[in-house]
Parts: sequence; structure tokens; C-alpha cells
Amino acid sequence: MMQLNIDDLVISPSPEALTEAEHLSAQILENIELNQLSLSLIVLKALRLARLLNDFEYQQIFEWESGGYPGGLPVAPQHVWEAAVKANRNYIGNGSTPEDHKWYMYTESIEQIEAVSEIGLISLQAARDPDVSLSSANQSQYVTAPIGNRFERDSLRTQIATSKERIASRRTFIYSYASRKYNELRFGRVADDVFGRIRSSVDALIGQVVPGSVMKFTAIYDNLRSGNPEDWANAVHGCRRVLQELADCLFPPTNEPRKKIVNGKEREVKLGNGNYINRLIAYIEDSSESDRFNEIVGTSLDYIGSRLDALYGETNKGSHAMVTREEADRCVIYTYMIVGDILSLGLVPQQVVQLEGRLEAGSRPVEEPERLSGPMI
Repeated sequence: MMQLNIDDLVISPSPEALTEAEHLSAQILENIELNQLSLSLIVLKALRLARLLNDFEYQQIFEWESGGYPGGLPVAPQHVWEAAVKANRNYIGNGSTPEDHKWYMYTESIEQIEAVSEIGLISLQAARDPDVSLSSANQSQYVTAPIGNRFERDSLRTQIATSKERIASRRTFIYSYASRKYNELRFGRVADDVFGRIRSSVDALIGQVVPGSVMKFTAIYDNLRSGNPEDWANAVHGCRRVLQELADCLFPPTNEPRKKIVNGKEREVKLGNGNYINRLIAYIEDSSESDRFNEIVGTSLDYIGSRLDALYGETNKGSHAMVTREEADRCVIYTYMIVGDILSLGLVPQQVVQLEGRLEAGSRPVEEPERLSGPMI
């Protein structure tokens, strides 16, 4: 049986966590750019940022950045070494023999590195040679000044330079992570705003055609925001039902197939209960005079319909794990856009009358129609 690794899990943060993460990432960038806090405090903010985003890999890395990496062994464990490489903590040794020219990693915490730099600067001031004047009464005697603390100062300068270099590297590493997450969150907000406008427009239009679909779309959106894969599958099923209901209203099922010429050959297109995608494409062809519009929307409908049917078949077998968060996102976005394109064609009065009659009669769309026998176009 395959073992589950927590690093492979993708748990979507809550909307509240995403909002806080966006503000926190902006604070981290400001703290670094304006030098407002020590790096040992800023890394704790980065740790919280990773925790809010459920970024388990970087959460572990920032814990080690704050408290120090596991050390004391001749060879670092593989997962520790990989984390150090990702954090740019590895370096090549400068030994006198070729064997010494190997890759190493430094394990000190950021607070330790800052302390080394601060103590080194204080020690450097204390290591200054006293200002003395030497002379001899014997004119033939050659007087030399003592060596003093020159070697100590050279060692301290090297130590300070190394710690400063590592602090700069840690600062860049944290800044890059916060900047990347800030841009991702800002872009996600823009995408949410765009999707929100499309959603509002489609909800208003479809409410006039299929009033019950507005509630379905609300449930779809709520399922999409969940962290439960079962809810993602329900969101996909909801998209399928919305398209089925829309097809029943715009182009009711019929037992009479439609003839169509495809690549010079005549094909028979079924328009029964199970062929809701075919019926929507037929409605587009009857309502739009633009061949290009028919081709683009028809192709998109064929794709999303085939995908929805495939996912529906898989989940009916109990394979809910087949529906990922990304798959559900795409299905919902495509469904909204396609419904918006279809409804932009407008309804003729006869279709509104038919819709009202169907609702008064209490008719309901078939929940489990037959699968498509093949794409229409």
C-alpha cells in the first residue's frame, strides 16, 4: 500500500486565512524593506505565513531557520539537506586538499547568526591596540612595536563578514518567499473579483430562465470553497445538473434526431434526454448567426460536457478522489462562462411561455440521463 506523505497533501486555506496571509506578507515585505525588525523576529512572521497557507514544507524550513537546523551528525539526513538547499544554506568548503572541496551546510539559527555579527563588532572594538609611544635612551637600539591584536582582529573581520553574508542570504530568502506569496494572493484576489463579476452576471441572467439554478450555483460555489474532496465532487455534479436544466428549458428533449454535415459526411445528432450538450449546441446554432461563435462555444460545450460526464461516471463508482480541487475549479469556471455565453443570445417569448408552463406543471429534469453517445461536432 502506498504511504501518504503529509508534504504531498494540498489543504486549501480558508478565506479568512487567505485574507490574513495577504496582510501578513505585505507586513513582512515592509519590515524588511524599511529595516523595522530584526530578522529573527521577521522569520517568525514568515513561519506564521506558511502556516496560514498550509505550506507544510516551508513551515518546517522556517521553524529550522528560527531554531536551527538539526546538526551534530557527520552527514545530514536527506530531508534536512534538501531543506537547506532550498533555503540556500549550502556552500563549498575551502580546504587545502581536494577532499575538503565538498558541499556543506551551516545549521545555526538566524538569531545565532545575528548574535555572532553583533558580538563580533563589539569584540573588534575591544581588540584595538593601545595607543602607545615607544622610545629608547640608547640611540643604537632598534625599537619595534609589539604585534598586538592584529591576528585577532583579522579573525574577527572574517567572522563578521561571514555572518553578514549569511544574514543577507537569509533576508533575501525570506523576502523572496513573502514577495512570491504576496503576488500570488493579490493575483488570486483579482481572479476572485473577475470570477465574482462573471458569477453575478450569470446568476442574474439564469435566474430569469431557470430560477432554481441560482440556488444550485450558490451550493456549487460553497462546495468549491470547502476543503473536503467530497464537496468538490458535489460541485462538479452541480455543474452537470445546471447544464441539464438549462438544456431542458432552452431546447426540450425530442426523439427526432437532427441531421448535420461533418467533414462532408452526414451525421445523425441525437437530441434525447441524455444528450443535453447536443441540445444546447442545437439551441446555439438556432439562435446565433455567427458561425465563429457557434464553433467556439460549441467546442467548449463539448469539452466541458464530456469531462463532466466522465467525472460523474467515476464518482458513481465511488472514485471521489478522482475530482481534485483544480479539476473542480476548472469545471465551475467553464460552466459559468459557457452559461453566460449561451444566455447572451437571449430568449424568444415562446421559450419563456414554455418554461412557465413546465414550472407550473411541476416537471423536473431527469437526474441521471443516459451518457452521450459521442460529441456533436
